[in-house]
Amino acid sequence: MAAAVLTRAVRHPLLSAVALLSALTVIMTWPQALHLSSRVPGHDDPLFSIWRLAWIAHALRHDPRHLFDANIFYPHLRTLAYSDAMLFEGIVAAPFLWAGMNPVLVYNLMFFAGIVSSGAGMFVLAHYLTGDHAAALVSAVVFTVAPYRIEHFIHLELQWTMWMPLTLWALHRTFDAGTYRFGFLTGLFLWLQIISCVYYGAFLLLITSALAVLLAVTRRSEVARAIGPLCAGGVVAAALTLPYALPYLAATVELGPRPAGQVLQFSADWGSYLSAPYQNWFWGWTAWAYDGNERHLFPGVIAIGLAAVGLAWQPRRLAWIYAAIGLLAVVLSLGLNGALYSWLYHHLFAFRGFRAPARFAILACCAMSVLAGFGYLVLQRIAYPARRVLFVATLVALGLESGSAPLALAAQPTTLPPVYRYLQTVAPSVIVEFPISSYEPTFMFWSTYHWHWLVNGYSGYRPDDVVETMSLMESFPDEESIERLRALKVRYVLVHQAFYQHEDFADLMSDIVERGDLIPAGHYRDWVGGDTHIFELRTRN
Repeated sequence: MAAAVLTRAVRHPLLSAVALLSALTVIMTWPQALHLSSRVPGHDDPLFSIWRLAWIAHALRHDPRHLFDANIFYPHLRTLAYSDAMLFEGIVAAPFLWAGMNPVLVYNLMFFAGIVSSGAGMFVLAHYLTGDHAAALVSAVVFTVAPYRIEHFIHLELQWTMWMPLTLWALHRTFDAGTYRFGFLTGLFLWLQIISCVYYGAFLLLITSALAVLLAVTRRSEVARAIGPLCAGGVVAAALTLPYALPYLAATVELGPRPAGQVLQFSADWGSYLSAPYQNWFWGWTAWAYDGNERHLFPGVIAIGLAAVGLAWQPRRLAWIYAAIGLLAVVLSLGLNGALYSWLYHHLFAFRGFRAPARFAILACCAMSVLAGFGYLVLQRIAYPARRVLFVATLVALGLESGSAPLALAAQPTTLPPVYRYLQTVAPSVIVEFPISSYEPTFMFWSTYHWHWLVNGYSGYRPDDVVETMSLMESFPDEESIERLRALKVRYVLVHQAFYQHEDFADLMSDIVERGDLIPAGHYRDWVGGDTHIFELRTRN
């Protein structure tokens, strides 16, 4: 059987590419593959992502019409749109969650699938442009092991980039064949990127449009046959995107645009491209010399060198087109540090909802990966007798330079604690968990087992009235905080003893006992083995 699999891999280059990319992904993210069912990257965002996957599965089964009305920040609506909903990932993960699979395992499998499928998508694009399996594999490896992915090790949706190269592939095919089939595929792939990651979808739209313009300018004889299919593809993308975009637009209207100061904080600058993630084996020291969130964007010397050589590839026109769109993506990643994105921010309403322009860097990496494949072909022609040595040396060099293991992981229990088992037995209610503003992603993770409405929440946005509520809860259980909980229709108050100092907890319990409107409803063990005290808030007559 193993021999048959190997034979199929040799006969089907994409299959062998996926096998290699899978192995490289395991190495790059080591030791995550050893702990698929028990650990996630050590940050709040993986738990937030698990909650998003679980909410989509829950909503699709029970109430698809209210998909975006997730169970956080009660009583706000459209709370799933306060961050990227990851609809595509949620749809893919739903059958596994419905079957009762460990949610941590589902998350980790989705994480690996996003990276590997991205490399596979690049293989398809580069193979079409070069006609060479080895060059396509080099491009795929550059895109798969890009240090950018380690910079975003905690962000599931930012690993799902397979639709970027596939959209560009379909665009090229549209110009080459002039058929509506590829025009529709261009629009479809663009939409799939939007529902995989809204950031990337909007950014990809700009880059795809730029590529279409450059191809039209340099291939004028083919514009006439491509324009109809591309317009049809645009209609498909717009029609499919509109219902998905409406909750985000409504959330932007409700919450206001991202403050310019916040956007500036997540804008790259030219120095970002000289700074690698601190986990990188070779270049991690550059991260400490340069501060910034999501702004360690150095792609590696080998990848840059291959891309530079790729500018000499024939037809040179195509190489320079990819250099141009790569540079455009870099310029856009500068965000409010640059003029172009500043114009978009101030003149296009949709772009006021994006916090991190630096994420345009993945599209620069996409263009660079194509150029790296071109560059490999140039080197292969020069060193043709030693092409096999060159191929192996190139892949090894790329893998080593992108090495980042071991990565920091955190254990995440999935055995349902008694406190949440109790909540499964009571009617749907509004609850609040203390200490507030401290463990919100963890509370959200455990809410996937009971789906009560939470006053708590964690997301890309936090409404002003929620901030006010959090502030009022600092003096809980005084009269003002209790009145706010009553206004929010809270029924159950959970106090997790393990997260308080002994004296602070004793004082809190004493204050609660003195009130007559917080009725003890029992105490149960939580996920860390501490007692959680549950109180039922009595309504005022």
